Parts: sequence; structure tokens; C-alpha cells
Amino acid sequence: MIDPGRYTSGKIALANLSASIASLELGRAEGATFDRSVALSKLLFVRGDVLGCIANHDRAEFVATEAIARSSDAASTLYIRAQLASRFHRFEEASERLYQALAAGYPRNDIDGEKAALLQATGRYENALVMRERLADDNPGIHTLGALASLLAEMNRWTDAEVTYAAGIEADDGVSPLPCGQLLFEWGVGAMRHGDLDRAESIFVELDAILPAHVPGRGHRAEVALARGQVDLAMKLVLPLLETSDDPEYRAIYAETLAKFGDSKAATEAERAATAYELLLARRPDAYADHAAAFFMGIGNRPQRAVELALANRKIRDTPRSRRLLAKALRNAQQVSGVQEGGPYEHLRYHAGKPSASAQGWHSHGATR
Repeated sequence: MIDPGRYTSGKIALANLSASIASLELGRAEGATFDRSVALSKLLFVRGDVLGCIANHDRAEFVATEAIARSSDAASTLYIRAQLASRFHRFEEASERLYQALAAGYPRNDIDGEKAALLQATGRYENALVMRERLADDNPGIHTLGALASLLAEMNRWTDAEVTYAAGIEADDGVSPLPCGQLLFEWGVGAMRHGDLDRAESIFVELDAILPAHVPGRGHRAEVALARGQVDLAMKLVLPLLETSDDPEYRAIYAETLAKFGDSKAATEAERAATAYELLLARRPDAYADHAAAFFMGIGNRPQRAVELALANRKIRDTPRSRRLLAKALRNAQQVSGVQEGGPYEHLRYHAGKPSASAQGWHSHGATR
């Protein structure tokens, strides 16, 4: 167990984060420098991640884009463009921007960190592992070890991942609970995907102890509770999130919980979540395709839409998880529609679980540099 006294209280940490954002926003209104605008964007992304607030992410992107437009530092602006593209799953654009930033003189170590994230996101795990291990060896901190652990978890090396997650927490020499909170969240999600719900619950409990306002942590803990048949706990966890987050994922969990109770309001809440997902998909189709696909094949009850989104997700990142999502969407659509062997989804079903040629290596321009 992590000693909660090791860190500043979660409430104080979030208050300090918001105070820093308010100060930088004031400076921006008075004519902020490029560096201060970039700092503001980063803090907005952090707060958006912790509070499940898409509006914070939108604001962060706007501030960063505005700063880029005013800057003459080509290398830095290219690097920031790469980060923005990667965050919103525009992976080809992110790759191109990274190589341009490197050519313009941006530090290679920072470039390598972003490139490793892109390799991981698009299923080039072995190449990503080489870079993640080197970065962790060079600077064994919570961020590099946490990133390595998340990769090991995706590679199904769960024992190694757990050891590395623990090492990341041990290496944390800060007093803010925010980095540790994010690592615990990723660790808990990894345990869910590994099928160990008891382990996931214990990790999310630790996260709640140091950062109780972590919205995605509570949302995923509610999912664990549902999977374990603890419907009352799931409702207790998810209900407050509807007031604090604008992410439809939590309304979807709420709808699932209502359905478990046999509450007729489940369909209405699912429709509200569907409308919100479609609005997000219209703005950021790549970023929300996977979550929306999972929603529409479940409580969203639009199996063909789920297949469309799972296909779109598989196209931008050919990973074991994206292939499983597509295969599940196809099976669900076939079961619902009664499509038989040889039907319109048959050729897709065959290929859903097979990696494409692009998954075998890094095929962006300048890959041999």
C-alpha cells in the first residue's frame, strides 16, 4: 500500500493545479510568452485527464495552437504539433511532425519519447520496447518506468509490467499525487484488461486514497464493480461523475448500471450518451472511435455503427486490442442480425484477428534516420 502521507492531499494538489492554470490564463490575457502558453496548455491537459473534462482538452489544444501561430521557433512548434496530433490519435501526422522537428534541431531524447509512444500506439511493440527500455535506463523515473510498464502490459508481459509499475512508484521523488495517480490508473486499467478484477479493484482503491477526484479511476472502478455484480457500489461511484465530467463514457456506465437495476431510464441515458459520442466523433473521429465502438456494441445497441467505428480504429492503429475490438464488433453484429457464414461481414471477420503488414515495422517517412 502507498502511504497517503507521502503526497500532498489530492484536494490541495488539484486546487494548486487550478490556481496555476488561473494565473497562466491571466498572464495569457495580458500577452503571455510562448513558453507560458505552452505551460498553460500542458496543465489544462493534466486537469482534463484527471477530471475527465473534454472542455479542458479543447481549451488546451486551442491555447497551444494559438501559441504555435505566434512563435518563430520552428523546432518547438513542430514538436508541439506532433504532441497534439498524437494525443488525438492522428498518428501519421504526428510521425511526420516528429521527423520534421528532429530535422529542425529539437532534442533527440524528447523526440524519442514521443516516437516510442507512437510506436506503442500503433502496435510496433518490439521497436517501442527498445526505446522505452533505453529511456528508462537513462533516466529511471516515474514517467519513463510507467511508460515502459504500460508497454509491457500491452505486450501481455503482465508480471514484468507489475514489477515495473511498482518500480515507477518507488522512483517517484515528488510530493504531488498527480504523476502517481496517473500511473495507478494505467496500472488498474492494465489489470482489467488482463482479466484480474480483484487486482484492478485494489489498485483503484489505492488511487482513490491519494487522489479521490480522479474521475477516470472512479469510472473504471465502477466498471469493475459492475463486472463483479456489485451494482450498488457501481452506482455510488458513477453517479457523482455525471456532474463533474462531460465525457459520455460515464453516462454510458450509468446507463449500464440502471439496466442492471432494471430501471427503464437506462434507454434514455444510453441515448443521451449516444448523442454525445456522435458529437465527439464529428469533431475528433480518430480519438473516440474505440470507446464509441465499445459503447455502441453494448448499451448503445447499434451494432453496425460499432463495426464501422471498430474498423476505423483498426485502420489507424493495428494492435492486438484493436483487432479484438473489431472481431468482437463483427461477432456481435452477426449475432444481432442473424448473418450466416458467407454474409457481408465474413471477409472482415477473417481478417479482424490478423495483423496487417504495416504492423511489422515503422513505415513512416525517414524511418531509417
